[in-house]
Amino acid sequence: MNSYGGVLSPGTHRRGATPRPFADVPADARPYAVRMRDDVLLATDVYLPSRGSRWPVLVSRLPYDKAGDECFMPDIARWFNERGYAVVVQDVRGKVRSGGALAPFETEVADGYDTIEWVTEQSWCNGSIGMFGDSYFGWTQWAAAASRHRALRAIAPRVISADIGDVTSRGGLFALEVTALWALETWVDERLYAYDGELEWGVRPLSEVVPAALGGRRSAFLDDTARRGLPPSARLSVDADLPALHLGGWWDLVNGGQFATWRRSVGAQRAPQYLVVDAVDHGWTRLRPPGEPYVDPLTDASTLSAFLDDYLGPLLPFFDYYVSGVRAYDAPPVRWMLTHESWRHDDRWPPRDSAPVDWFLTGGPRGGLAEAPDRAERVVEWAQDPDDLVPSLAHAYHPLIEPADDSVLIRRDDVLTFETEPVPRPVDLAGPISVALAYESSSPTARIMASLCDVSPDGSALRITDGAGMVTAQGRSAVDLGDIGYRVRPGHRLRLQLSASEFPRYLPDTGTDEHPWTAREFRRTEHRIVTGGRRGARLRCFALRAPGDNA
Repeated sequence: MNSYGGVLSPGTHRRGATPRPFADVPADARPYAVRMRDDVLLATDVYLPSRGSRWPVLVSRLPYDKAGDECFMPDIARWFNERGYAVVVQDVRGKVRSGGALAPFETEVADGYDTIEWVTEQSWCNGSIGMFGDSYFGWTQWAAAASRHRALRAIAPRVISADIGDVTSRGGLFALEVTALWALETWVDERLYAYDGELEWGVRPLSEVVPAALGGRRSAFLDDTARRGLPPSARLSVDADLPALHLGGWWDLVNGGQFATWRRSVGAQRAPQYLVVDAVDHGWTRLRPPGEPYVDPLTDASTLSAFLDDYLGPLLPFFDYYVSGVRAYDAPPVRWMLTHESWRHDDRWPPRDSAPVDWFLTGGPRGGLAEAPDRAERVVEWAQDPDDLVPSLAHAYHPLIEPADDSVLIRRDDVLTFETEPVPRPVDLAGPISVALAYESSSPTARIMASLCDVSPDGSALRITDGAGMVTAQGRSAVDLGDIGYRVRPGHRLRLQLSASEFPRYLPDTGTDEHPWTAREFRRTEHRIVTGGRRGARLRCFALRAPGDNA
């Protein structure tokens, strides 16, 4: 999924959402209308290599315009054509030029099967098919895998899990900003929409924010997901007997879900599973050194060429073995970037030389992270004003285009911070991150947000990873912050941030039993955690053992 809007905030100039024109089908593409089992026709473009007559085929099915430059499909197809693959790209049902009713998720398993069946019937197909794509068009790979078509040999889903719920929620909380943007841009009708300006998040109820931008039109997908969650058709099993190359990013919004899908796939022991995780976000934007500007891949031909080589390079040897059978594939099961350092590999995750490390929250609300807890308990309290929620700082999809500086949050009374002393030697985080704490609130629907930051000697703070969760009936909470591969360099500090809101990233707490999607009034809430003693809060990381450490 892609975001066409900017970072959103209340009170800014509003215009409206406008339809984006459909891109022209390139001259080197062969357009088809492929018939599904219910007679609906799906718009499909075929790109064939210049040499030969029958080839292995790579398929991608997406809702973002198969001919547009937003997802690079024509350029990707040509890249694979030059390397001996035919490429088929298709607008999914109800989107762009494809027919049928707009119904996200509901028919992707059957449509994936029928599309692959059509491909196998073409004279230019040698009978062996793979699939590729990111986000929703990574998820359509899992849908096709679930159809168990005999010709599908391998998939390479990027920045996605087998469960779309990993996009629309986190720790049981509705991911408001991402889902609202996605709905506005993609799930209204057959068109794609661009928004000129920023959404007005001050609108109440929040269910009216997107209709306000659409001149009153609604997205049924958004309303249904906010109120009732996703349908079962959006949650796929991962037991298909298919090799898969799982490509993810440490700053990807689906990081946790993709790791969960990979773990389930490995546990099924049905086919080889490979994991590649880089220091990138959902748009495959890399973390850059401070001051280095972002360069759009579409800047010029040479920039795009370099991007495609990097972006598609890991897929080629995988497909060459599992789809074409032309060469061996000797990649390790897990390849991961230790951010600020180098690529690493292992046969498992967390790596074999990684072990849990606990830091205990001490003091507060401006407290420490220490190797041992305070002996006495301390209750740390704060309040959340519904008219002054903790703001989201990063772009909903692409936080690494302009990385936010989280240091601005330490001035807020509704954000608790706990940090280490400057580390004297590198600390290499490699594995899952979590926070366990005793948490109480005046609200019956309380939630807590946790983020881990790298604080530089100059005081700036880069968010490494984060998570969110609900308070339990027993007043205990465990917040999953996902997995990370990251070097904390000497002189830097780790800072844990806790809050009861992050808006508009997550649907806020009303302070009552009323559903926040339709609520017009939100109450002030009181929150407290315990540091120190038997019930004290704890941050658990996994870190690589330093040379000389005991196993």
